[in-house]
Amino acid sequence: MAEVDAALGEHGEGGSRAARVALTIIITFLLYLAITWLFYLVPEHPPTFPRSPIQYISPIICLYLGWPAVAGCMGAEVLLLIFAQPLGPVAFWIALGTEFVFNALPYVGWYAIFGRSDHPYPRLERAVELVVVLAFLACISLIWGLMVTIFLFEEAQGSSFMDLFTFCFFITFDLASILGILSLLALDRSAIVPRAPSFVRTPFEQRPRMNLTQRLILVCTLFMTFMVIFSFPPYLANADFSTLTYFDITVMLVSNFLYAGETACLLWIFVCGVLWYLERRFTRPIEILAGVTRRFPDALSDYQNAAEGDEDPARIEEAKLEAEAPVPLEGLEPSGEVAELVADTDTMRSSIVNYLDELKTVTSENERVKAELDIASQIQQGAVPHDFREIDSRLSVQVAASMTPARDVGGDFYDAFMIDPTHLGVIMADVSGKGMPAALFMMRALADLREQMHSHPENVGLALTRANEALCVNNDAMLFVTAFIGILDVETGVFSYANAGHNPAWQLGANGTWLKARKGLVLGIMDMVQYKTETLQLEPGGGLFLYTDGVTEAMNPEDELYSDPRLHEVLAKTEEEVAGEAPSKELVDAVLADVHDFVNGAPQSDDITALAFRWLP
Repeated sequence: MAEVDAALGEHGEGGSRAARVALTIIITFLLYLAITWLFYLVPEHPPTFPRSPIQYISPIICLYLGWPAVAGCMGAEVLLLIFAQPLGPVAFWIALGTEFVFNALPYVGWYAIFGRSDHPYPRLERAVELVVVLAFLACISLIWGLMVTIFLFEEAQGSSFMDLFTFCFFITFDLASILGILSLLALDRSAIVPRAPSFVRTPFEQRPRMNLTQRLILVCTLFMTFMVIFSFPPYLANADFSTLTYFDITVMLVSNFLYAGETACLLWIFVCGVLWYLERRFTRPIEILAGVTRRFPDALSDYQNAAEGDEDPARIEEAKLEAEAPVPLEGLEPSGEVAELVADTDTMRSSIVNYLDELKTVTSENERVKAELDIASQIQQGAVPHDFREIDSRLSVQVAASMTPARDVGGDFYDAFMIDPTHLGVIMADVSGKGMPAALFMMRALADLREQMHSHPENVGLALTRANEALCVNNDAMLFVTAFIGILDVETGVFSYANAGHNPAWQLGANGTWLKARKGLVLGIMDMVQYKTETLQLEPGGGLFLYTDGVTEAMNPEDELYSDPRLHEVLAKTEEEVAGEAPSKELVDAVLADVHDFVNGAPQSDDITALAFRWLP
């Protein structure tokens, strides 16, 4: 049926529906006609016993395919009653009316009970659906058994009315239940879409697999099938069928088949009871839990979209309640581990929703902090110079520098500035710690060092002493700074400098070497420290390379340090290539590139800062 709908889709919904109806009538007509006509070929088949065993699936087919299937079966029945089994007018209409009841009763009764429920289609997914189908088949069997008994009682010599009625009922019910249940399960697993009345609004959904209730029903039905098959008495294997009439065989089977039929009925009652118990305690709670869990990501996504889209607060609250609503188990009584699983799942979903609320708050706060850190980083980068062209041209020097914080902001800083038209001030410093505290203290230290170098250009040691005194005031966080500062007289090439616990500078030139300088105490710890001024006479083209410990202490994935010897090697090699006159920017870039290659993708553990300058009179 699904293929027919697809093939006729271009004719519109009306054309497709009409084609489906016509095809259903034709197929059910031919199927009913074929399986019934074959039964008439049985030798000495009594004309008043017209029902084939395979005909017992017709009520189920009509239940699944609706009125078109009823019409097809009735058309075939009319044809058979006219040509294969002529009856009188009264018997004809009784047989035709009975056949209509057989085929229409399950369809009408099913949708009268389930048509407006959440489970309108015949699927046998619940115990109550199995009970309803069996009840319809039992009604059909009662009607048929009564009619056959009335018509055949005079011919069934040696049998009482009740014996014949009981036999007819059980054989009809056994075959109808076994063949019908198997047929209904097979139709549900097929691509055929059931035909429901127009008032059913719930869309049909193809299930990917059987649920647990359907599997149990299938197993029990197959068990009953084998039980009925093996109920035939062993002595029939040696019987001479050529001498036995239809009723001879029937009488021989009555006692044994009656026992099997009664057993099957009792077994159906037992199966329905067990399924009802399992459904209330285990299977339905698990299925509902699986459905809720399957829909939870979509519900959670709807809640997130509503919250992020700044929708109406009532809509947001509704989406939240839907996402964390408990598993709906009205009428069910989950037991043991299933009840614990349902309770834990409810708690988990509620916790996830609350976690997302908290995560949204934290994320919003983190985004705000990140935005502030970005601004702080821009401010910090703006606090140190990057373009030295004006200084280079006015003071006959060549300066280059770079600073890469380990975080958004860092504690390293440098500076190169004009103190007056003939003096260049140079600062390289490193604040203890990282992040925002170090960045704030770095801004304070930079301002103090600049101020004191402007105030005491003739005495670098005194400038460092005064800056240390200022940094010790209100330093409750006990942060400290290592610093190397110096002032270059561009007229004479004399470089005055002082060191407060910082890394030694590298003296540039063809025969470069580490600059010897007394390491004073770091700044910000003790305000009584006196720093001494030292001097260096630069040759034309000479200068210094300054850096922080983030360069020499950079680590690779094997936790090896970059080290002073490797820095020495890179500086010496770069200087040697151009006879000790490498541009300052080339020196800085060569060192940073070598550090980058050395760390080989390892996380940066400290700020990396470098500065180089040359005196070019």
